[in-house]
Amino acid sequence: MKWRGVEGNIPKLFALQMAKWFMLYMPIIAVFYMENGLTVGDIMLVQGVYSMTMALAEIPSGYFSDSLGRRKSLIVGMLLNFLGITFLSQAFGFWAILSSAIVIGLGSSFVSGTNSALLYDSLLSLKKESTYLKLQGRIYSAGTFSEAIAAIFGGWLAQFAGLRATVYGNIGIAFIGVLVAFSLIEVTIEKGKNSKQGWEHIVQILRYSLFENKKLRWFIFLSAAIGSATLTTAWFAQPFLKDQGVEPGWMGLIWSALNITVALVSFEAYRVYQVAKPRAIAIGLTAGIAFSFVGVSMVYSIWGVVFIFFIYVLRGIATPVLLDFVNKITPSDMRATVLSLRGLMIRVLFAIVAPFMGWVSDVYTIQQAFLVAGVTFLLLGSIAIIALFYTRESDLPSSI
Repeated sequence: MKWRGVEGNIPKLFALQMAKWFMLYMPIIAVFYMENGLTVGDIMLVQGVYSMTMALAEIPSGYFSDSLGRRKSLIVGMLLNFLGITFLSQAFGFWAILSSAIVIGLGSSFVSGTNSALLYDSLLSLKKESTYLKLQGRIYSAGTFSEAIAAIFGGWLAQFAGLRATVYGNIGIAFIGVLVAFSLIEVTIEKGKNSKQGWEHIVQILRYSLFENKKLRWFIFLSAAIGSATLTTAWFAQPFLKDQGVEPGWMGLIWSALNITVALVSFEAYRVYQVAKPRAIAIGLTAGIAFSFVGVSMVYSIWGVVFIFFIYVLRGIATPVLLDFVNKITPSDMRATVLSLRGLMIRVLFAIVAPFMGWVSDVYTIQQAFLVAGVTFLLLGSIAIIALFYTRESDLPSSI
């Protein structure tokens, strides 16, 4: 791949994704928080504020990207990420850690959606948009591999150099991400005939995405249901492994293996179009994830981890494929905003569902919470699928 001009954006977006997801501190972040005076309740509050920060900033940051440029948005996002991690390295209490989480959350919102939009627009300008799904899957794969490798190195670094050393290490990685963002080339965005400016344009995009374009609305809802399901799996996995008596060291290796699974699957996710159409893919993803949640509940032993791995396989397919669906039916001048709306819907739905799942786990058991989660996500996904069956086939994204 070339590293100059618009074509150079493609390898640079690979590098940006890897820098963003090479989180040395992630395998020990909860322990790091506790060492600095936070309780488990404090940690969940920090995570809640982080998620809400991203959710509230998704649409404004996406509009910033559509109006002022993808490159500028990614520069702002990576700079905020660098500052947030720098703040975290000097954080020694609840308020300092909370502040760093807010800054990192804001940074993530400026990157979310914009990286996918820049990839698609770059390929569009090169007349290679048909390769989007293949490249999006491989960029997602690269980021997941990066997270998996970072988990192994981060655990080792924490053990021999201390927990805070992992955060210091990530300052350098985040700075590399800033340099990559500055090196990107802006792509001219084709403006729609009825484009407007300011908040009126945002309202226009929301109305178009959620009311006027029915197929786009239901693909966004399906993305939210499946995205929330995979987030729930990530939060349930560690309590499940703890119940099975798995030691922290092995947990780190399993976490790494789960991320590698997503990376390998998403690397070849574009091939799913060779065997299935959009509606069939939607049914398969929804049913597979629901079946896996129920499977963990029914086989509540160490063998239940097989079902967790299957959810991660489906996650590797779902992320790039559903992004491709949304991109294909979204105009260029609102693409980043719509992708940010997709991210917002995932986080909002997760914020609604997750506390309920946590309540089930606390009042009953984590085993029963898996069962309730399976039924819940089957119902949510089915709503979108039924609606898509009432959408004309010609209105759905075509295969590549």
